[in-house]
Amino acid sequence: MKKNFLDTTVILPAKNVIETAKFYQDKLGFEVSLIWENPAYGSVRRGDVVIEFGEGRKEFAGSGVCFIHVDNADNIYNELKSKDIEFVGDFGDRDYGSRDFRIKDNNGNTLIIGHALKNQKELLKKGNVA
Repeated sequence: MKKNFLDTTVILPAKNVIETAKFYQDKLGFEVSLIWENPAYGSVRRGDVVIEFGEGRKEFAGSGVCFIHVDNADNIYNELKSKDIEFVGDFGDRDYGSRDFRIKDNNGNTLIIGHALKNQKELLKKGNVA
């Protein structure tokens, strides 16, 4: 089967690109890849994860959602739990086969950080997910 789709990059709405880049760098350990002035746009990277954000739709800041796949959610949770970050809900194993937790970025966008459970395929079959 030919690969037509290769990758994806999330673009989250932001109220202020500079403050958003600083949040991702200082609170979440990302490196700032680029900041553009006009239009106000930024990009951060941690490992293979790239998150972009811009002020072009800043009235929608807080409506974005991004699932960040990591190799060990427990390690990342332990790294972040002592930082001044808004955690949403509990950290745990989900029926859909993920071990994850949720946080809000400085704009109110939701970041779900997790890894697949070893029995993810089995759990998804139980849930009648195709």
